[in-house]
Amino acid sequence: MDKKNIAIIALSCVIVVLLIACTVLYMKYDFLEEKYDDDVVCNCPNTSYSNNKEDNNDKEVIEDNTSNKNFITKDEALDKALKSLKIDKKDIYDLDNELDYKYGKDVYDIDFKYNRYEYEVYVDAKTGDIVKSFKERD
Repeated sequence: MDKKNIAIIALSCVIVVLLIACTVLYMKYDFLEEKYDDDVVCNCPNTSYSNNKEDNNDKEVIEDNTSNKNFITKDEALDKALKSLKIDKKDIYDLDNELDYKYGKDVYDIDFKYNRYEYEVYVDAKTGDIVKSFKERD
């Protein structure tokens, strides 16, 4: 074999190794990629939606002293979120509902899973309006 053939074989081997390495890395880290649906989660007037969770201007969690601030209760916020999404309370799981401060106001950050999707809904703690809503594949 001459040097030209050896160089071609060596280059081919390098390309094959790189392709295998890229495939392995893609398969290993593909599950970390967030997959968002472009579906609007609910059709509520005066509500903004985003598929980017970084848009939430997260500041701090507020203590749950709703009685002295005239806030709606956590259960009322959950009911409003589920009603806007047309989802039955008995069908959700992995529920997390906490009072938070986002988008310049006090909101209930309601996270739950339903029908192979994860939902995150922000409900205004004073008015009960849906502030933002996210939906992503579970």
